[in-house]
Amino acid sequence: MPKKARPLFLAHTQPGFEAIAADEIERALDDARICGTRSVADKNGMVLFEYPGDVRDLFGLRTIEDLFVVIATLADPPPTRAALQLLTDTALRASTLEPALTLARQIVPGRGGKGKLRFRVVARQVGNTAYRRVDAQRALERGIGQRSDHRWHQVEDEGIEFWLTLLPNEAIVALRLSDERMRHREYKLEHMPASLRPSAAAALAWLSAPADDDLFLDPMCGAGTILIERAHMGRYQQLLGGDVREQALAVARANVGSRYKPIELRQWDARALPIDAGAVCAAAVNLPFGQQIGSASDNRQLYPAFLREAARVLRPGARLVVLTGDRQALDQALRRTGTLARRAIFPVLLLGRAAGVYVLERT
Repeated sequence: MPKKARPLFLAHTQPGFEAIAADEIERALDDARICGTRSVADKNGMVLFEYPGDVRDLFGLRTIEDLFVVIATLADPPPTRAALQLLTDTALRASTLEPALTLARQIVPGRGGKGKLRFRVVARQVGNTAYRRVDAQRALERGIGQRSDHRWHQVEDEGIEFWLTLLPNEAIVALRLSDERMRHREYKLEHMPASLRPSAAAALAWLSAPADDDLFLDPMCGAGTILIERAHMGRYQQLLGGDVREQALAVARANVGSRYKPIELRQWDARALPIDAGAVCAAAVNLPFGQQIGSASDNRQLYPAFLREAARVLRPGARLVVLTGDRQALDQALRRTGTLARRAIFPVLLLGRAAGVYVLERT
C-alpha cells in the first residue's frame, strides 16, 4: 500500500523569527519535520514543515502568526511572462487543493460556503520580473476559477484565501488555515506603546527553555505579554513581573486578569530588584529601544546597570533572553558584565526597525 502523503505546511512569523519558530515546531510537535525557512524581505519570515498529525495541533504553536497548507511549490519559475501560464496551469491541475480544503474545513466547517465556493488570492513578490505582482495574482485566480471540482466564485474580502508568494527562485501557493486571532490573541485586552506582538513575546519565552520548576521573571513587563506567553508554554513554579511605570502595571493586570496563577506583578526599578540572589530560573525582557521609550543616552546608563542586577538574581545556568533595538548599547554593556555569556543572537525586524534577540546564560 502506498505511503500516505504528509501535508506540507507554511507558518508565517515576524521577520527574523523563523528560526525560533522552526525550533518550536520541531520540539513541540511529535513527528514534525522542518523542510526549510524563507524570508519575504521586511514583511515576514516563513517556515515550511511537514506534520502528519491532527491539523488542530498546529494552533497550539505560539511563535507563529499565520498558518497555511501548501498547494504547490514551483522551483525557479521563469522571470518572463511565461510564468503566468505556469501559475494558471498549476492552480488548475493541483491535486493537493482538495485535501487542503478538507483540512481548512476541519478547522472551520463549511469554510468558503455551500454551492459556489468563495475565494480570493493574495499575492506578494520579492525581486524583479517581466510581469507585475497583480498579473501573477490574476493568473492564479484564473486557474482556480477554471477548476471543475467546485463552482468557484471570486470575492474581495471573504471566503477561502489562497496566498501566492513569489521569491527570486521559488513560487509558493498556499491555502490559509488561520485567521487574525492567531496573530492578535484574545487575552490582550489593553495595549501600550512599544508593546510586543504576542508571537515575538512567545519567541522570547520559548528561548528561555521553559521548565516545570521555573521562577520566570520579566523585569520590565510592560503590558505583560511575555509573562502571559510563558504561562501558555507549560507549567512553572512562579511568574514574576514588574515595571517602573504604574500605567504599565495597570495594563498588565488588565491583561492577566485572574488567570495564570501563581503570578505576581510589582512596581520596581529593574536596576534594583527586590529578589534574592540566584532565585530566578529563567528571564526574558524587552529592553527600551531608545526611540518610543527612553533615548540612546539613557540606554548607555540603563543597560549595564540592568545586566548587573539580572546577573545577581539569576541562578548559574539560567537563561536571560533579551530583545533590543540598541544592539550597540547592549554589546557594550555585555563586555562590562563578565557573568553573562552570549549563546545565540537572532537579528530580527519589528515594525520595520532592526533589532536583536540575545540568548544569554548566567555563568
